[in-house]
Amino acid sequence: MNMDINNSAFVYCVNMLRLLLKMQLITSEEYERILEISAAHYGTEKIYV
Repeated sequence: MNMDINNSAFVYCVNMLRLLLKMQLITSEEYERILEISAAHYGTEKIYV
C-alpha cells in the first residue's frame, strides 16, 4: 500500500482515538495501547502526537 495512504489512515485513526478519549469512552491506557497497535499496523516509525 502507498505510504501516503497509510499515513493518512493512521492520522484519521489517531483523531478518532482522541475523540473517544475526550468523550471518556476509553481510558488513557487504552488510548496509548491502541495507538501503538495502530502505528505497527500502518508501518509508522515515529509518532508525533
